Amino acid sequence: MEHALPLAAALELVVAGDRRPLLVMRECERCKGTDHALLSRSLDNEQTVLLTHWFHCVKLPPNVLEAKHPLTQMFLRTKDGERLPHLYFCDPDGGNKLPMPGDQSQADLWATMFMFLERNYVGDAKQSVKDMRSILSQFDKLDGMEDEIHARIDHEIEKRGLESDKLPKFKQELVKLAKERQQLIVRERALRELAMKDLLTGKPEADSKPKAKGANAGADKSPVLR
Repeated sequence: MEHALPLAAALELVVAGDRRPLLVMRECERCKGTDHALLSRSLDNEQTVLLTHWFHCVKLPPNVLEAKHPLTQMFLRTKDGERLPHLYFCDPDGGNKLPMPGDQSQADLWATMFMFLERNYVGDAKQSVKDMRSILSQFDKLDGMEDEIHARIDHEIEKRGLESDKLPKFKQELVKLAKERQQLIVRERALRELAMKDLLTGKPEADSKPKAKGANAGADKSPVLR
C-alpha cells in the first residue's frame, strides 16, 4: 500500500548516490506542468540551464503533496496554511535547505545557485559559465558557417554538377570547421569539470565525480556533470 516515506528514506531514494547539491521542483496544476518556476518565459535562460549541470535536478509530480505519496515529506508543511515552495535547493542529506517561491527574480535564482556551487565545488563556477557561454556562441557561429557552405555546395552541384572543380575546396572548408568543432568540444568538457569539495575539510574529494543516477533535468554526457 502506498505510504509516505520518512524524510531520510525519501532523500536516499531521490539522491541515489549522487553527491551533487539537489535542485528539487514540484509541478502544480496551476502551472500546467511547466518549468516556469525555474525558467523565465521572457528572459534568456541559457545561464540557468548551464548552472543546472552542476546540480542533481529532480522534478516531482503535483500529487507529491498528497499525504500518502512516498516523497511527500520532501514538501512537508511545518504549520497550517504555510505556502509551499515550488522549488528548493539543499545538500544531498537535506541540509542547508533554501526554498524559493517560484516567482523569484532571475538574479536571486542565480545568486542561490552560485552560492551552492561555491560551497560544494572546487573551482570558479562563474568564470566557467562565462567561458561556456562564449564557447556556445562559437558553436552557433560554426553552425552558421557550415550551413552556408552546404548551401554553396548545393548551388554549385545544381549549377555545374558533381564534377565542379569548386566542390573539393568546399569540402576542405567543412573538414576544417569539423576540427574546430572538436577542439571546442574538448574545451567545453574541461570547463564542465568542477571537482566536488569535501564539505568537512573544504578540500577536493578523492573521487570528485558525482555518481548521477535516476531522473535528472538538464542532463548531459560529460564525464562529471551528467
